[in-house]
Amino acid sequence: MNDADRLAYNTFEKSFLDTLAPVGPVETQFAICIAQDHWRLNRSRAIEYNTYGLGHHEHEGEIDANSPEVEAAITQAKTWRDYERGFTNIPLYETRVRRVIAMNEKRLEELQTVRKTAEAKAGEEAELLLCQMVMDGEEISEATPLQVNGFVFSPSKLIAGINQRTALERARFYRANNWDNSIPWKGAFHFDIKTTAPLPKAA
Repeated sequence: MNDADRLAYNTFEKSFLDTLAPVGPVETQFAICIAQDHWRLNRSRAIEYNTYGLGHHEHEGEIDANSPEVEAAITQAKTWRDYERGFTNIPLYETRVRRVIAMNEKRLEELQTVRKTAEAKAGEEAELLLCQMVMDGEEISEATPLQVNGFVFSPSKLIAGINQRTALERARFYRANNWDNSIPWKGAFHFDIKTTAPLPKAA
């Protein structure tokens, strides 16, 4: 791989990693494998196109046809005959690569599902702990994140999540009541916090 191809591949791989969003070395390894195999698919197709281009170069001037279209068709046929084995192997190669891609995508999805499920559960527990701390009057600071089952959550993100769900619950309540704000809404815990500075103690 020359420098130009290496730069192109690095950009290609980064786009896959950004899209697949792996977390940790195992997920990242599967994501890299998926990117590499898609690069192989693109390369195999490029080889097919380039082989036809090579055929046009090799048979240049050999064919006396009535039109450029006929000349191109004959040249393609000659190129296929010359490189028949290579052309036949390309779809076989791509089928195998696609099979590997499907396996790696399935495994990555399984890993991410397990992680996201565990993270969601830990996040719910972290929110409960945060609410308990506020209720007990404990000082909450952005410098002291909450750790639950190996996951780390910043107080500001937990608060943002709680407040967003509270706002949605309130909106759904009033939509169900034809947006009549005379009806009292008794909603969930709400933080009136707008900064990441140390949070005030609950009254």
